[in-house]
Amino acid sequence: MGRRWARLRGRLVRRMAEAGPVGGILAALLSLGRARNWDCEDVFRETALAVDGVVSAEFDCSDMFGGGWQRGRVVLRASSWEEAVRVMDALLRAFAAEPRLEPRWSTPQEYRNEDGSIVVGAGAAGFPAVPRIREVRARYGIAPGED
Repeated sequence: MGRRWARLRGRLVRRMAEAGPVGGILAALLSLGRARNWDCEDVFRETALAVDGVVSAEFDCSDMFGGGWQRGRVVLRASSWEEAVRVMDALLRAFAAEPRLEPRWSTPQEYRNEDGSIVVGAGAAGFPAVPRIREVRARYGIAPGED
């Protein structure tokens, strides 16, 4: 949806800006549609890289009009599916324990090993879908900031 949405948004902004004062206001609001959330990206990356077995981690986060999304690409050091699940489980626990991660934020959809031959998701840890931080905390009984 990235490039296609950017082109569509650009077209809409131009058309609305030509439509007069109300269109200009709507165009301005639409152009603010993708507000990067650098704090989210940094906290997710720092937390992931602190887990043993995580080779690399990149995150994109956006807060759009109070909503938003989080996407992560996490590479694990794992030579078997079971090992990848263990690293992913440790990573989910680290996310749950990090107090700077907001409960509404989502965890990554999948985790891959270095050559891409092994792909695991939160379903391997018993989650029915991609969990939000609040769901991970509830599953593991972790309340961040409490010792």
